[in-house]
Amino acid sequence: MEVERAVYLTLTAGMIMSFSLLSIGILLDLLGVKIYSTFILAGTLILVLTPMVRVVAAIIAFSSSREFYNAAVAIIVLFFMILGILFGFVLRIIPSG
Repeated sequence: MEVERAVYLTLTAGMIMSFSLLSIGILLDLLGVKIYSTFILAGTLILVLTPMVRVVAAIIAFSSSREFYNAAVAIIVLFFMILGILFGFVLRIIPSG
């Protein structure tokens, strides 16, 4: 039950922070304030990183409750998430053609 609670709190906090920053950014854009893009970028970044933080929270929770098999699986999932982000950056930087 502790693992589910940690994951739930992580997802909830990430969603609330992302929603708040995106809402502030949209409101500032409607008001004509030039700094709105910073809030939208931060909200989007938090939205993307929330699943990774959730996996890290699961690793910590599984390790503390001595569920090492589940912790190992979560570490593998985190590895592939990081690998996917790195491939995304590399393929975006390399020009096609």
